[in-house]
Amino acid sequence: MEDWLKELIRYDFEIVNAEDTISKVFPLLDKLDQDKAGAILVMENGKVYGVVREKDLLRTSVLVNPHETKVKSAAIRTGIININDLTLEKVLRRFIEDSTPFVVIRENGKYGVIYINDLLEALKDRLKDKKARDVMNPNVVTIKAHESAAKALALMRTNGIDRLVVVDDNHRVVGVITGKDIIDRIVAPRRRARLGEEKGEKDKTLSIMVESIMSYPPVTAERMDNLADVVDQMLEHKVSSVVIVSKDNTPEGIVTKKDILESLIKEAAPSQLKVELVTRDITLDEFDKEAINKDLDNFMRKFGEFLGESYMFVYIKRHKDVFRALPLIHVRMKLTSERGTFFASGEGWGVEYAIHATLKKLEREILKEKELLHDHKMIRRFYEEVLEF
Repeated sequence: MEDWLKELIRYDFEIVNAEDTISKVFPLLDKLDQDKAGAILVMENGKVYGVVREKDLLRTSVLVNPHETKVKSAAIRTGIININDLTLEKVLRRFIEDSTPFVVIRENGKYGVIYINDLLEALKDRLKDKKARDVMNPNVVTIKAHESAAKALALMRTNGIDRLVVVDDNHRVVGVITGKDIIDRIVAPRRRARLGEEKGEKDKTLSIMVESIMSYPPVTAERMDNLADVVDQMLEHKVSSVVIVSKDNTPEGIVTKKDILESLIKEAAPSQLKVELVTRDITLDEFDKEAINKDLDNFMRKFGEFLGESYMFVYIKRHKDVFRALPLIHVRMKLTSERGTFFASGEGWGVEYAIHATLKKLEREILKEKELLHDHKMIRRFYEEVLEF
């Protein structure tokens, strides 16, 4: 056990029962401050069953029938770390795999939590030598300020994310819209209005424009900014992401807390961690795992020498659509290597095909980089030969 982590454990969290209805969750979200509002512990038979995250509350059934939908249907199972096994590597893995703003710690039958903000604050010294560009995701999903909240919600669901960068007609960053914004400014006011607590909120629907409910001004940084300073901005403004912008304020990338933790887990377990699989609404069987490992092994054999030491994060989500007994699978990949960071996303019927299709896209991104490096080498060689004469 790493004693400094034990000092981060807190006990100021909220609990709901798995058999409660979702309508009991919304008041708790209102009650919690922004540092803790992303998840609530769910208990079943006296034990922690999992958590409810804000993005899970954006499902259609939850929004339409909050008084009938049970908490259990929107909760996700989370890993629980025993206090005697408390290490940085395990804490980082739980944050990444569960995508929650805290991890659950068990000690002698009782529960505590480590909040992501407390962990980042404690780890800032380790981030001083990193730049925003080292961890940012350049695949920014954007939406125009004049488009609807309904479209924003659809984009979040399609891409498996809980935030969008809002841009104007010139593609300049003007704000950020998150799942929390939709809950706080549309869902919660309508719920309160139905209960007679407020008036004039019933007409606020998902048809309103994004600019009406987005968070602004956006918290931004530049690609060469120190990563510890980026963390300071997150903590100061109580946000979970910072938009990376160019000089003309167009988006170049986005840095989330999860991106930062992914960079840290490489240092916590450099020799063991090669691939990190995160799944949503699907359980991988042995056949799926074998197929994934085979594809990843082939991929690394092809590019391993070029990439050097590499770490692959794979997110797999199941959609409701089914074709010939195969579910529609969405896959996102993030590959961090000595040659840089590469991203790809794709879909397909069945896990094996979806993984294969996404790896093909990732290969194209790497090949582009190889060609670019080759061009640079050729140009350098040309000038070296010219200068010799």
